[in-house]
Amino acid sequence: MKDENVRIGITLGDPAGIGPEISVKALQEIQGTGILPVLIARKEVLREWFPEFLQRSRIAETEEQLQKLLASHDSAVIIYDVPLTLPIPTPGNGTVYTGSESRAYIDIAVSLWKHGFIDAIVTGPVSKGLIEKSGCPFTGHTEYIADKINERDPFMLMYSDEYRVLLATTHLPLASVVPALSADRLLATIETGYRAISAIDGKPGKLVITGLDPHCGDDGAIGNFDRHITAEAVARAKRKGIDITGPLSADTLFMPDIWRQYSLAIVHYHDQGLIPFKMLAFDNGVNITLGLSVIRTSVDHGTAFDIAGKNAARHSSMVAALKSAQKLFQNRNN
Repeated sequence: MKDENVRIGITLGDPAGIGPEISVKALQEIQGTGILPVLIARKEVLREWFPEFLQRSRIAETEEQLQKLLASHDSAVIIYDVPLTLPIPTPGNGTVYTGSESRAYIDIAVSLWKHGFIDAIVTGPVSKGLIEKSGCPFTGHTEYIADKINERDPFMLMYSDEYRVLLATTHLPLASVVPALSADRLLATIETGYRAISAIDGKPGKLVITGLDPHCGDDGAIGNFDRHITAEAVARAKRKGIDITGPLSADTLFMPDIWRQYSLAIVHYHDQGLIPFKMLAFDNGVNITLGLSVIRTSVDHGTAFDIAGKNAARHSSMVAALKSAQKLFQNRNN
């Protein structure tokens, strides 16, 4: 492998969703950009729907074959075949079988990373519900991958050039958010975000944090969480030299002109950050997992079963996810 190439494993996602389409489109676009892609997929699925792409790619069926292809200095896409005795999926028709298949792709990607075949992982969109119905507890890639590598403190960063938001909690029911939050957890989120954004941007980050409660509790009229817990985390972060403002009310912070003034916004729970992010950066947003030893990025959208197989899916988020994984790996090495 050439020094400038970053070996990125890409999971196909749910094979009945738009994952195959956006993967094929994105891999055609990023050729010659220093990314050596390994698409983790079932070749029979690609043969059914993207035969020309499969013919232009190189296929590895074993780790030994994969190692040889990676060492060949050829920039063509490598397909790492996952042999599964499952029905060929119909686009738009997700089932427990496609849920099981998408989970198998994730497991293979983690295994390839553990054994040093790939430098980073980019995940295609899956259906959490179908993976659950296939017999595996699954609240999301972030938590699942953390568990697979025996690490326990992942963070979820939604990233674009203009808008960035980091979640203090990830895929939790709203009733479980407050018990999961503390000044320590918020401080750990702030520190993780500060390091990550400073590395990505190449300069110290300027952070802001929302309040948990409406209007940050209105000085206790609505709640005391923010003037006690959130404010304590902010004060501790400032003592560590971190440039952070807040807590600010989320209903004003996420107006675009205000949000863009900061390198990173930190929120307390999933929808507090994901709703404004997807409204403003859906097409080019990236989901980045922080706090783990593995570099993992993903598209910021779901399986879109309703448009699967119609050649209507935009692949810009997948391209952004690949380029972000490349940049994160290069920054970590530097």
